[in-house]
Amino acid sequence: MPPLPLPRSLFEADVRQVAVALLGQLVVRRETSGPPSIGRIVEVEAYGGLDLDPSAHSYRGPTPRCEVMFGPAGHAYVYATQGRCCCLNVSAVGDARGQAVLLRALEPVAGAERMRTRRLARLGQGPTRARLTAGYDHELASGPGRLCLCLDVDRSLNGVDLTDGDGPLYLARGEASPPPLWTPRVGLNPKSASHGWPWRALVPGCRAVSPPRTLR
Repeated sequence: MPPLPLPRSLFEADVRQVAVALLGQLVVRRETSGPPSIGRIVEVEAYGGLDLDPSAHSYRGPTPRCEVMFGPAGHAYVYATQGRCCCLNVSAVGDARGQAVLLRALEPVAGAERMRTRRLARLGQGPTRARLTAGYDHELASGPGRLCLCLDVDRSLNGVDLTDGDGPLYLARGEASPPPLWTPRVGLNPKSASHGWPWRALVPGCRAVSPPRTLR
C-alpha cells in the first residue's frame, strides 16, 4: 500500500520550518505500470519570495513561470534550467508572497532500478555512468536535476497538488530526521544580496546529499 500523503498544514508554516519538516519525508511518483518510485528527502533549500529574497524566482512578483509559488501551499513548482533539466519545488506558507522549498536530493527507497534506467538514458560513457551501473544508488538523485530525471518530473507536473495521494506525484510521511545542517544555498549569483544565506538544509552524514556536504 502506498504511503499516506502529508497534510497541507505541514506546508503552511514559515518557509525554513517547512524545509526542516520535509527532511526525512518521502516523494512518491506513480508509474504507468508497476509500483511507485519513492525517495526520501535528504536535502532542501528555502526561498523567501516577494521583496525578501533576491535569489527567488518570485522576488519581483508573479510571472507565468512562477505563479504556482503564489498559490496555496503544498503544490509543485517545476521549472526548467538552462541545461534543460527540471527542478522540483514545493510552494510554502500560502501567504501569496511566493515562498517555496526546492527539493535538492533524495535517497532511493523504492524503484531504484527504474531511477537508474532513467539516469543512464541521459549519460554517455564515463565515470558517472560506471558508478551508477556498479550500484552507487546514493548518487542517483543527489542533486535537483538528477532528482527530477530519476522520477520523470517535468513541466507537465507543474502545479500538481502534492497533498493528493491519488495524484501522479505527492509527498508522504517518512521518518524523523536528525537535526539538519544549515549551509549557504548552492549555485546562486554571488552578486545577489541573499547569496550566502544559510537556507540550505541537509541530513548530516547522508551520502545521497549533493556537494558540498559540509559548511563552506
